[in-house]
Amino acid sequence: MAVSLPRVAANDTDLIELLDYYDPLFDSAESMLLVDFHSPGYHTQLESGVKVHPTRESLTYALALLIRNRCGDSERASEILSRVLRLQDRDSRSKTYGTWPWHIEEPLELMTSPDMNWADFCGASLGQILACHREQLPLELVDEVKKGLRHATTSIQNRNVGAEYTNIAVLGGGVCAIAGETLGDDDLLKYGRERLRSVIDHANEHGGFSEYNSPPYSEVVIVECERILQVVRDEPTRKAAEAIRKIAWQAIAESFHPATQQWAGPHSRNSKIHLRDRTVAFLYRRIGLTLGSHPTEQEKEPRLFAVVKALDCPAEYLCYFHEPIADARTVKRTFLRRKNENDSRFGVTWLSPQACLGSVNQSGFWTQRKPLIGYWKTERDPAIAFRCRFLHDEKDFASMGIRSVQNGSAVLSSIHSLSNRGDWHRSLDRTADGFFSATDLRLRYELRGVGVSGEDLGHRRFALIAGEHKVVIHTLPGSFVGQKVVWQMGQGEDFVFVDAVCYRGTERDFDFGNPIEIQLAAGVELLSKDDPTSESPLRDGSGVIWESHALVIEEE
Repeated sequence: MAVSLPRVAANDTDLIELLDYYDPLFDSAESMLLVDFHSPGYHTQLESGVKVHPTRESLTYALALLIRNRCGDSERASEILSRVLRLQDRDSRSKTYGTWPWHIEEPLELMTSPDMNWADFCGASLGQILACHREQLPLELVDEVKKGLRHATTSIQNRNVGAEYTNIAVLGGGVCAIAGETLGDDDLLKYGRERLRSVIDHANEHGGFSEYNSPPYSEVVIVECERILQVVRDEPTRKAAEAIRKIAWQAIAESFHPATQQWAGPHSRNSKIHLRDRTVAFLYRRIGLTLGSHPTEQEKEPRLFAVVKALDCPAEYLCYFHEPIADARTVKRTFLRRKNENDSRFGVTWLSPQACLGSVNQSGFWTQRKPLIGYWKTERDPAIAFRCRFLHDEKDFASMGIRSVQNGSAVLSSIHSLSNRGDWHRSLDRTADGFFSATDLRLRYELRGVGVSGEDLGHRRFALIAGEHKVVIHTLPGSFVGQKVVWQMGQGEDFVFVDAVCYRGTERDFDFGNPIEIQLAAGVELLSKDDPTSESPLRDGSGVIWESHALVIEEE
C-alpha cells in the first residue's frame, strides 16, 4: 500500500515568517544570505556581530523558496544551490571531506575546528530538495545536488558517529535513508535505517537518549524524524523514525513545567537558560498550546524547522502540557546505564504546582551543561531561574565536574576536577599539557530574574529569594589546592549569587592534567518563602552529610 506523505504548505505561518525574514537578506552578489553572526565561542575565530554568508541557513532558504514556488523562487534557489555546493570539500583525501564551512568568510582551513556535523545539516536540506523539488531545478543542477548529497553521505558514513551522539546519529541516519531512497542506493538506505534502529536500541538499553533532556537537540531529533516521515516511503525506516519521535516526546512531557512554561532540568545540552523563542514556537505548533516566550530568550531569527511538516505531539503525552500539576512529584530517569550502578548517569526532576528543580548525579560545567537548574514563577517574572555553575575568569569552565544527590527539592553536591577536558567547550579548546591559567576560579549558585534578592542567614547559610520562593544554600568549609575556600554573596543586574571563591589573585597556572586537590560541597533547598530553614537538612545522625559514589564528605 502506498504511503501518503505530508507536505509543507506554501501558506504555513512559520514558512511565511522564515521567508519574510530571509527575503531581504539575500545578497545577489554572492547568491547567499547575508546575516549577523552569533558566535558560540568554539569552532570559529569570527567574533559575534560581523556579517557573514552562512551555508546551512542559505540552503534552508533555498528549500523554503522551492516550497513557496512563486515566480522567480526556483531561479533564486538554483543560484543559492550552485553557490553553496561549490563550497563543499569534495577531496576524498581531506579530513573535512564532504562537509561545508559555516560561512564564506571563514573557509574550512581557517576554522578553529571545522564542524563535521555540517555534512549532516546541509545534507538534510539537499536530500529534501532532491526528494521533493528536483523538477523545479535545471537538470545539470540536479546532477550537482546528487553529487553534493553523495559526498555528504559518504562523509557521514566514514565518520559513523555512535548512537550516544543522539541528535547527529538521528540526523545523519535520516540523511542517509533519504539519500538512499532518492538515489536508488539500497545499501545507503539500509545504513540509514540501521543507524536509526541503533538509536532506539541505545535508548531502550539505557533508559533514554544520552544527550538527555536537551531542549535544542530534542527539537533537532523530532524535526529530523518528521522530515523522514515526510520524505521517506520505506516502512521500516518510517517505523524507526516514529519510535524515536515518541521517545523524544515522552522525555519532553515528563520535564515540562506548566506553571513556568519551562523545560525542567537537568539539561545535557542547552546554551540558554530559558526556552528560546524558536523552541516555544516549535512546541506551540505541535501541542496546540500557546506558550509565552521569556523576555530574555526572544530571538529575531526565523525557525529553520519551518521547511518540515510539523506533526502533532503523540496524544498520550498531551496531558502533561495542558493540565497543571496538582501535587508535587519526582521523576527519576536513567540516561546512561553501566554494569556498576555507581558509574551510571541518572537524573532527578522534582516538579511542584509552582516550582521545579532538576539535577544529574554526575556531570561537568562546560557551557552547554545545566547539571543543577530550577525555575519558579513570580508576579514580576514568568520564570525565575536558579542554577549552579563553575567559572574560570567569569566564564563557564569545562574542566570542573559535579556529583549530586537529590531528594525532592533538596540537592547535595560535591565538586571535583576533570582531566583531558577543555575550557569553555568540553573538548575543542583543550590545552596540550592540561594547564589552565586563571586569575579567578569559583563555584556559583545563581538566581536570575526580575526582583531577586539575597540574604545571609548565618551559620554558613544563604538565601536567594524571589516572589514566594527561595533557595537556601547550606555551605561547608572547603579548600582548593591547599587554600581555604571563601563563601560570599553578591549581586549583579537582575541576578544574585552565592560564590565559593576557590582562587582569586594574580594569573596562575593550574594543572588539570592531574586531579586537583579540592574539597568543596554544598546543599540547596528550594522552599516556599515562609517555610522554615533547617540548619542542615541533609545530614544523618552520624554527622556524615553525603555518602554516594564512594565519596564521603564530613563537616569539620
